[in-house]
Amino acid sequence: MERESFEDEATAAVMNEHFVCIKVDREERPDVDKIYMEACQAINGSGGWPLNAFLLPDGRPFYAGTYYPPEAKYNRPSWRDVLHSLSTSYSERREEVEEQAERLTKNIAGGELNMLRIEPEADDHLSWRNNVMQKLRDRYDHQHGGFGGAPKFPGSQSLEALLAHGVLHGETGDIYLARHGMLAMLDGGIYDQLGGGFSRYTVDGAWRVPHFEKMLYDNALLLRLLAKLQMTTPDERFRDGINETITWLKREMLLPSGGYRAGLDADSEGVEGKYYVWQQEEIEGLLSEQEAAVIIKFYGITEAGNWAEEHTNIPYRPLPKEACATALDISVATFEGLLTSAKSKLHTFRFETRVHPGADDKVILQWNALLVSAFTWCYRATGDVELLNLATELWDTLRTHLFKDGRWHRNYTNGHLGAPAFLDDLAALTEAAIDLYAVTFDMKYLIGSDDLGAAAGALSGGQQLVKYTLENFGNNDSPMLTLRQKGKNELPVESVDLFDNALPSGNSQFMHSLLRMSHLLDEQSMEERGEAMLAAMAGSMERYPGSFAGWVHAALLHAAPKRELVVTGPDAVDVAQQFLSPYRPGLLLAAAEEENQDVSLFRNRYLADGLRFYLCENQVCQKPVTTAKAALELLEKQATNLNPNK
Repeated sequence: MERESFEDEATAAVMNEHFVCIKVDREERPDVDKIYMEACQAINGSGGWPLNAFLLPDGRPFYAGTYYPPEAKYNRPSWRDVLHSLSTSYSERREEVEEQAERLTKNIAGGELNMLRIEPEADDHLSWRNNVMQKLRDRYDHQHGGFGGAPKFPGSQSLEALLAHGVLHGETGDIYLARHGMLAMLDGGIYDQLGGGFSRYTVDGAWRVPHFEKMLYDNALLLRLLAKLQMTTPDERFRDGINETITWLKREMLLPSGGYRAGLDADSEGVEGKYYVWQQEEIEGLLSEQEAAVIIKFYGITEAGNWAEEHTNIPYRPLPKEACATALDISVATFEGLLTSAKSKLHTFRFETRVHPGADDKVILQWNALLVSAFTWCYRATGDVELLNLATELWDTLRTHLFKDGRWHRNYTNGHLGAPAFLDDLAALTEAAIDLYAVTFDMKYLIGSDDLGAAAGALSGGQQLVKYTLENFGNNDSPMLTLRQKGKNELPVESVDLFDNALPSGNSQFMHSLLRMSHLLDEQSMEERGEAMLAAMAGSMERYPGSFAGWVHAALLHAAPKRELVVTGPDAVDVAQQFLSPYRPGLLLAAAEEENQDVSLFRNRYLADGLRFYLCENQVCQKPVTTAKAALELLEKQATNLNPNK
């Protein structure tokens, strides 16, 4: 629409004559996007982008739609027809327009909170859990992996819930589905086979043809899932996916400031996917005969093009390495050597000679905080200290650039700060702080530090972030929090975000952090608030688990026995590192090398004469042991008691 209409001088003249035109970046202002998208959905039954909303001077919407062509077609009126019609309605039938705006505003204000009024069908937690998990399984695409048909999105939060449930309750079928879904993506065109990283979605149901746009948040969430899978069922495919995606992030997403850009466009030179696709003849001209044969076989390259609509090739993996090697009559080792050299040549050619897709250089707090968490999980899965360094460096970068004048900000672009942080920013930041503590055992991530001054220190630890968020986003009439800080909203309604879509909702992520923080610091008020949020969503989770997968994941973890392993004494931090893997959902791991009477986990548990390992479940503790080997044996025995089927 920008190219067809907004940049057309005659059309722009009509727009400026009759309207005050405001262009909003939905990533900088998710609150604006959410409210007017709900208006669009209420009017049309569906939404999408571009989003065009028509508002009264006080901000109430009276009409909204998506794409309108410059001339009437696709059963849609032209953009100019829409402009003239709505201008006439506003001028000549103002009362009707006001009534429509009032109805829409009331609809928006009450819409999402209706999810809190759905009662669960199950009478007990076991029945509830069975209902929820079966609905997730029923939605799974057993042929192609993932959930639903075309267009197909990664669904990483649903896969993560399946994995956690499988590990907690010995449901190997759920672990298989999580593995299957991720491996299907790693095989598909949604994954950049040459350069690493995932696209937003595929236009087909088999993961073959991506919308080539790459977003930071998708890759952060998928990295976290890859790490947990690698910790559960180690596989070179998961390890390679982690390494290749992180290499891509550092090469193409990392900005000089230290933050990571929001995303890469789908198109270059005005053609979607042009940077990523290949002709067979081009591949044969760049590689040796053997290398070309390996690439053509392994990535499904054809002379006519495996992307039939565009007559070009998107690399994907139709066959395993072993089958390809057999078909080419070479050993697997020879095949892998040729594949490595050929991939390197093709990627170098692509990177150095082709026009790169455009980049969105916004550093968004929420998305970067998700990446901090992802780095910590990848460190746990691989033991690679560089990944821990990436996590702590990014955390410090966010504090340096996005905490200004006593508050956090949503984003910065080329040094310019955006709006004050939203709930989803602070929720992701709080979870990142907890995840950093979980791998470093540094109390500054829980309670803050003063190295940036008192104000910054108070809002750089999970405990203070939780208190600040509750005070500024909390709602006395509901356990849920508003998307935007209370009392500072120029929009017609307060937005409350509950759905876990491509991103976790601020409320589900904050609820999870409340429950984790309450366990770490023995804060009963945090636990009560988190449980109230969970209880309010029980019916919605049971009915629509795929739309509330972040809630479901947290509910599964919270319902499991409350377990912790506390290590104290000299070198406790280093020793505790060996317990970071495998994946033990719900286990709290804490370590202290000095006496600490302020945190209940460590109170009266420090002895200077050596290490002590305290393993507890639901406030009942085993006799402390003095070696990591003995502690590991206790952990394994506890896991067997929790789940005899393991």
